[in-house]
Order: sequence, then C-alpha cells, then structure tokens
Amino acid sequence: MIAGLNLLYMLPGVVGGTETYAAGLVHGLSLTDEDAEFRIYLNRESADWPLPSDPRFRRVVCPVQATSRLARYWHEQRRLPTRVALDGVDLLHSLGYVAPLRLSCPSVLTVPDVHQLAYGRPAEWPRRLVVGEFVRRSVRSAAAVITISQFARAAVAQAYGLRVEAINVVLLAPKPRLHRVGPPVASSSVRLPKSYVVAFGSVTPNKNLPRLLDAFEMARTRFGLRHDLVLVGRLPGELRTAGRPGIVVTGYLEDEAVAIVLAGAEALVFPSIYEGFGLPVLEAMAAGVPVVCSNATAVPEVAGEAAVYFDPLDAGDMAAALARVCADPLLRADLRARGCARAATFGWERVAHETLAIYRRVLGGEAATAR
Repeated sequence: MIAGLNLLYMLPGVVGGTETYAAGLVHGLSLTDEDAEFRIYLNRESADWPLPSDPRFRRVVCPVQATSRLARYWHEQRRLPTRVALDGVDLLHSLGYVAPLRLSCPSVLTVPDVHQLAYGRPAEWPRRLVVGEFVRRSVRSAAAVITISQFARAAVAQAYGLRVEAINVVLLAPKPRLHRVGPPVASSSVRLPKSYVVAFGSVTPNKNLPRLLDAFEMARTRFGLRHDLVLVGRLPGELRTAGRPGIVVTGYLEDEAVAIVLAGAEALVFPSIYEGFGLPVLEAMAAGVPVVCSNATAVPEVAGEAAVYFDPLDAGDMAAALARVCADPLLRADLRARGCARAATFGWERVAHETLAIYRRVLGGEAATAR
C-alpha cells in the first residue's frame, strides 16, 4: 500500500492542533511495522517540516504557498490529483478538512470539528462560506470520514447530513516532546512568577479568554487566589491585559519553552466554549499538571475524572473552581495522579493503528458510506 498524506494546509507554528495531529500521526506510523509507504504532500512554507528518517516516508514539496488560501485550494483541486496519480498512491488521506474532489484513488478525510460553523467571526462570513462549501463537498466525496471525538462525530454528522455510525472516531494523543522528567528548568526567554496557573491563548473566540480574565480577577478579589496567570500564545487584538494585576503574557513560544512553562504551573485552566478535542488538557495531564477546565463539548471526553470542571459561561463558577484547586495541595496531588494515568491511555501508535485499519477497510471496499 502507498498512502498519501495531504498536508497542503500546513503552516508550521500557526495551524495549531491540526499540526499536532499531523506530526503525531506521522510519528505513530513510523512506530508501526506496517508494510506500507507514505507520500507526504507539503507546501513551500513547510518544505523543511520534520519527517521520520525512515525510507517508507517520502517528502513531496508542492509548488504552492499555503498562506494564499485561494492558491492552495486551486493547487489542491487541480494539480495535486495529477501528482498523486503519478506517484502511484493507492489512497489519499487529507488531514485538514478539505480534500481534492476528483481523485483517481479513494479519499479519506479528517474533519476535526465544525468550528467554522459554530464560532466563526461575523466579519469573515465570505471566507466561512467558501471554506464551508469546500468542506461539505470534500466530506460528501470521501470514502471514509475521520473525526477526533464522539462530540465532534455528532456535530460533523449533523452539519453535513451524514450517518453518525459511518463516521470514524480516532482519539488523539499528547505531544511526546511536552513530556518532562524532573523539575522544570530555568528559561532565559520567559520570566515566570513564583506561583502561577497557565492558560493557552488563541485569536479564536471559542477560547473564551475575556471571561477567563474576568474569572481570574474575581478569584483574586473574592476567593483570595494568590497565584498569577501566565497566558501562552497569540491573543486576540481586542483582549486588554495591560494594567490587570497578576497577568503575564508570553506571546508565541516554541515547544521547548512551552514545556518549561507548563511544567512549572500549579494548574492548567482551560475555559474553552467549543472544542473538537482539547489537546492542551491532555498535554497538561501528561506533564503532571492539574487541570481545571470547561465542562462543554468534547473536553470531558478528554479529561474524564481527572479534572475539576466549571461552566465556561459562568465567570463565578470558573473563579471558584480555579481558587479551590490552587488552595488545596491534596486535591492537586490527586489530579496529577489521575491525569498521568489517564494520559497514559492515549498514544500515537494507537492512533496510527486505528487509522491504518480505516485505510485497509477503504481499500478492501468494506468502508460504509457516510452519506
């Protein structure tokens, strides 16, 4: 079997969870003894994106810039099918919502969530319309559709008129490089407070950052929280953190620095309103960090009984949960133990084996149509 992985959407350090998914799947595939070859289709921005030093994996850099969505879509639809056919690919797996619509081989498509439909910005409606149409057509033409949680499975089925039972669920795993052994080391690039909780930023509104800031302030004034809040990553331009006491903004950090910040935190607070999975929760648990998180969408599927939950629409509930965890060392120790045990049940080799099983069913003509 020659399987192609369509990563033309890849913008390293920008696309977030879909990059983690791609890197993890490739890593997991490299751990298997499957008698298969893999063609990894990348764009110019990701030409040097790391791949395993394994002869089964061949890098194919396509002459297109992914920063131009229109150019990428044109190349994906018009040029990639020809290249795939010339490479003798038996099946093409597109990991980022959109796939070529006219292929000479079966198409497998991963749709991690329906975020663009659920929480797109009103000012971006033309883009949402175009992206939504491409996703809809890609879903309808796929021989198999994969998503990453039971919540996402139901949402994808409802959004695109599919049968729930025909959508494959493959749960993700934490980034291996975020696992640390021993105490955190000092970082020259990030000045960390003595005691802090950590949260991850994003420019998308589903991350619920304004309400997090209100809850943090309430936890300090009403519940006596003495920890600072470290915000890692890019933040929305309209989010005002200046002048608010106890808030440290790091900006974008490389994975090694993220691991340092995460390992030194007393807890992760994850206030998201909408998630197809919730990788930061799993990565915190794998790093031995207690989790305080939203009780919405797919997050409880990931955290299970290894977290303290709050209503992400209620700043008071969020504040109380955060203060409770930070004030109780025995609770934090219990959450660490539960989180590490739960994270150990997620792994990229499992992801790879489950994905390969879907490939084999498709090539054997056994995959149930999702329509």
